[in-house]
Amino acid sequence: MIKEEYEINASTCALIPKDDFSTIIIEKQNHFSVMLPIQKIIENSCSYYGSSFKGRLNGSKYSLGSKYKLPIIIEETREIIFFPTLSYENSHCTWIALNNIREYTKQGNKVQLIFDNKQKIDVPVSYESFENQMLRATKLLLILKSRKNEAQL
Repeated sequence: MIKEEYEINASTCALIPKDDFSTIIIEKQNHFSVMLPIQKIIENSCSYYGSSFKGRLNGSKYSLGSKYKLPIIIEETREIIFFPTLSYENSHCTWIALNNIREYTKQGNKVQLIFDNKQKIDVPVSYESFENQMLRATKLLLILKSRKNEAQL
């Protein structure tokens, strides 16, 4: 099945580049192609949830104090956080949903991800780089949760 529109949601596990014009979407119960590049899906999803990609990047820069390969909060109430495996400007960059990862292991020069639904994908990135991205995304999630708790007091 090929779609022409897509907004990231809580069941989205990964966005994988198919080519310069289309993306493979991995969801908890489904996978399919969308006739949009990943960057456009990310930008559209940020807009759909009331922000811009640049705004989300700036928020991550401010919160984490770093500038490169930043995770972003796509939607804050459901804590949907995605992180890139490479620079987001790289056409081979895959985006991964932090909340849907069950575990990950080193597989040679790749990382094998296992999502909550037990689906597996291999990501062409070093284990060390992937783990660093996981830590950044987790830190961003903790900051988000902390701010939500402060707002409720």
